[in-house]
Amino acid sequence: MDAHAPTPENFKVEDAWKPLPAHVWDKETAAHLLRRIGFSATPEVIQDALRHRPAEAIRNAFVSAEPLAMTDELSKFTKTAHEAYRSIYREIRDPEKKREKRNELRQQDNELFREFAMSWFQQALKPENSANEKFVLFLQDVFVVDRRTVRDTPVLFSLMKILREGIRIKYPDLCKWVSREPAMIRYLNLDKNTARKPNENFARELFELFTLGEGNYTETDIKEAAKAFTGYRTRERYEFHFQRRLHDSGLKTVFGEEGTWDGDEVIDITFKQPAAKTFLIRELIKFYLTDEDIPEPYIESLGEQWAAHNFDLTYLIETFFQSRLFFHPAYRGNLVKSPIQFYLGLCQDLRLDLIPFQGRLLKSMDVMGQSFYNPPNVRGWLYGEHWINSTTISARRQLVDYLFSPLNEKRLNGNDQRDLKAARQEQRGEFLVTQERLEPLLKLDPSKIAEHLTTYFITPRSRPAYQPVMEEIVASSDHPEKALRYVITALLQSPAYNIC
Repeated sequence: MDAHAPTPENFKVEDAWKPLPAHVWDKETAAHLLRRIGFSATPEVIQDALRHRPAEAIRNAFVSAEPLAMTDELSKFTKTAHEAYRSIYREIRDPEKKREKRNELRQQDNELFREFAMSWFQQALKPENSANEKFVLFLQDVFVVDRRTVRDTPVLFSLMKILREGIRIKYPDLCKWVSREPAMIRYLNLDKNTARKPNENFARELFELFTLGEGNYTETDIKEAAKAFTGYRTRERYEFHFQRRLHDSGLKTVFGEEGTWDGDEVIDITFKQPAAKTFLIRELIKFYLTDEDIPEPYIESLGEQWAAHNFDLTYLIETFFQSRLFFHPAYRGNLVKSPIQFYLGLCQDLRLDLIPFQGRLLKSMDVMGQSFYNPPNVRGWLYGEHWINSTTISARRQLVDYLFSPLNEKRLNGNDQRDLKAARQEQRGEFLVTQERLEPLLKLDPSKIAEHLTTYFITPRSRPAYQPVMEEIVASSDHPEKALRYVITALLQSPAYNIC
């Protein structure tokens, strides 16, 4: 698409979701795709994408992903925790001893959660996994649970696994899977939902946050649907169990349809509602395209196509990401990177391994505003400019400074020394930018340095403002090494690098 391409306001609806024409599939369109479906667009990944048509590049980005394996420690804890907790409540009589044992289990779970977080970051950092894991982040922002409430790492891992597998199924089926996940059962109080005293939390969020959006259901629909989800429980702490004696098997009227509905049937009825065609598409647009409104006919058009394909998520992914609207110039360089995309993008752009220090990495994510598996509330993260304030910008700048600073191993505490040793044993030690890493760039002319860095790190609309300034700084310096380090860190801390 060229500079004279139509704006979204006059882009024909019938053309919006057609595939991108082959003749405009080039480095810039490939880079846009890769930065949006993943975390960065490195030259080698761009070149690989250009060997394929857009549809194949998208398919390859999602099908090449590895499953996230449960660590041995988490697997062992999952198998033993139920008995350990049952022992506390049934066998230990002394209150102080009960408290001590509970604290021990919670401390162990906290350690496992940090390890889970680190293993996920390691998984997502690999370019072949990035598209899948970013889509998992998207689904987590729809099917929200949080660590603070659930406080049980095995069920958080299980829910993430379901979301990862759910990318390849129909969305109504994914909603059914999620309704049976122990993490969701606890988070939205399905374990307190009985025929005698229905709890409406899950039914409300099913309509409002998973499928339809506000204003597309009534309070009566919620009350009646809540009855259908009675009896959803867990056993052995981590397994779904349907307790029929707690289920309301009577007549229920949901969206005007009367029957002895169960939870799955309510979900099927929900997807007959017009708003179900467009709800997830709106969320997809907000996450991947723009946080501003786009013309309603575009959304309705894709919604009709998606519904005609039985709400298949693979169809939605492939149609959305290869569409002409997705590649429109109005939607390039307009999204603020989330903290996770900012850090993982830095690592991929700079060819760095993951920071091995649990405390430093997880604290950094927290201060930047996206604590792992801990969204602020049931509505999930707020994206776009909500990521940006004086505290979070300062944290992003400090992270860049840290990545370009030498490591003083003598000042590491015992845990950090342990983490560093483990990373090196796994051949992961390049998590900071050394002077040696910058040497090849010093062999280039200042103009080539500026051109390389701006082409590599930022989107086209920002390059004209940055390239001449960077060239002048490098060309006029008596200390090229310091000047190069300065212009790179300044670029990575700039507003231009914080958008994609």
